[in-house]
Amino acid sequence: MDFCPGGDLSKLLDIKRKLPEEDAKIYVAEILLAIECLHKNNIIFRDLKPENVVLDSEGHALLTDFGLSKKGVTDEELNKSFCGSPAYLPPEILSKQGHNRMADWYGLGVMTYELLVGIPPYYANEREQLFDNIRKGPLKIPRSLSNEAKSFIVALLNRDPNKRLGSNLDGEEVREHSWLSNINWKDCYDRKLKPPKPTEQTFNNVPLRINFMDTDENKNKITGWSFYEEQ
Repeated sequence: MDFCPGGDLSKLLDIKRKLPEEDAKIYVAEILLAIECLHKNNIIFRDLKPENVVLDSEGHALLTDFGLSKKGVTDEELNKSFCGSPAYLPPEILSKQGHNRMADWYGLGVMTYELLVGIPPYYANEREQLFDNIRKGPLKIPRSLSNEAKSFIVALLNRDPNKRLGSNLDGEEVREHSWLSNINWKDCYDRKLKPPKPTEQTFNNVPLRINFMDTDENKNKITGWSFYEEQ
């Protein structure tokens, strides 16, 4: 794996709290291509969250930590393992009805929301309340977001995986959403887009990338747990 001195998106959010849409869009586009590549190889990631997206020296996003990934899962054969990180679990995993690649697109919706708003959707302090919100709570989207961003998030967070954005043509369908209409996908694939340079801190005038700095835990996030229960 490439050396990634830019930290991860979780640390970036600790510093920035939330991101402008155009900055977030580049990260989302690069993550989208990574997920699409996994899906083409019949792999689902299943643990998409800011902590698992690291930034290289130029600020480009890369997926890391494939501990919960699953190979050989198709739309015809659903996986029923109960795994993931609480705030990012899609309803179909909570219900233990089986899941497939659509769980990753739900995760992309959660991450997009968090990058733009600063906290995951359906947030609650207690795990059971969080799970209840994910199953049936209202999705509250700030009015400050563009209509295209709102539409993108709503489409990815559809509780019915068969109606979720990506359910027909996978990544190609997600890429065609209007919020991403100004992304040059060839440039994105070739790492020619210009993400924000990783935030730099200094100690005794020596530059330190954000992943080497101690930051206070974001009080508005449930963090620290990924879990796996084979079914």
